[in-house]
Amino acid sequence: MKRLLAIAALAATPLLGACAGNAPPSKDYTAYYAQQPASILVVPVINNSNEVDASDLFFATMAAPLAERGYYAFPTNAIKTLMQAEGLGDPGFVHQAKAQDLAGLFGADAVLYVEVLDWSSKYQVISSSIETEFLYTLKSGRTGEVLWQDQQEYVYAPNSSSGNIFADLLATAVTALINNTRSDFTPMAMQANLAALSAPGQGLPFGERNPLSRNNRKSWPATGSGLLTDSRQEAVAAPGLLAPKAEEVSTTKDAETK
Repeated sequence: MKRLLAIAALAATPLLGACAGNAPPSKDYTAYYAQQPASILVVPVINNSNEVDASDLFFATMAAPLAERGYYAFPTNAIKTLMQAEGLGDPGFVHQAKAQDLAGLFGADAVLYVEVLDWSSKYQVISSSIETEFLYTLKSGRTGEVLWQDQQEYVYAPNSSSGNIFADLLATAVTALINNTRSDFTPMAMQANLAALSAPGQGLPFGERNPLSRNNRKSWPATGSGLLTDSRQEAVAAPGLLAPKAEEVSTTKDAETK
């Protein structure tokens, strides 16, 4: 089996990245700067996919990237244990609860809600891929208002262009086996987190513990546009908040020009 895995690793190079498309306009970080959250509470993840373990596995990947960006991120194990003790074991119920109440349990400045929208495998004769989609919503722990929201779509696909159909079939079969194990979800989630949090004009600014935060406003400006999201799907934690349609954005730009 190890030999097969080694062959697959040589024959299949993973491709991971955000789906192509027109770059959306910069989000407005006015509300974020008004709150300046230093600590973030990540609550249990809602899983809308067919991957049974997606919520727990994704939940475990959130604290590290937030800490690296300069926020105090509460330990996920402690969060889950305390919430279950408080009768908040159902993620769907937690996402509908007031952010102020959740933040008050830990003394957090902000609450981050995450939904796994999709995690599905696609198979063809000589190729396979995994399609993933996540929705992030950050709300103030003081006022409950939405400070930031982002929807990330990712595709993981092995490269099957070796020219040898038999090697490609072998690589695809073994890679598909690897892709559907629990361990494969973690690096996928980490890559999605990185893209969602770090993109200029779209991601989450650095927290005060990171020295790069002094340049936040250059990459994540307070535009005053009121645009908080690029999401095409309504979040449980933020009903009614969706990205404006293209024609609405165009109208806004025309008005600003005049």
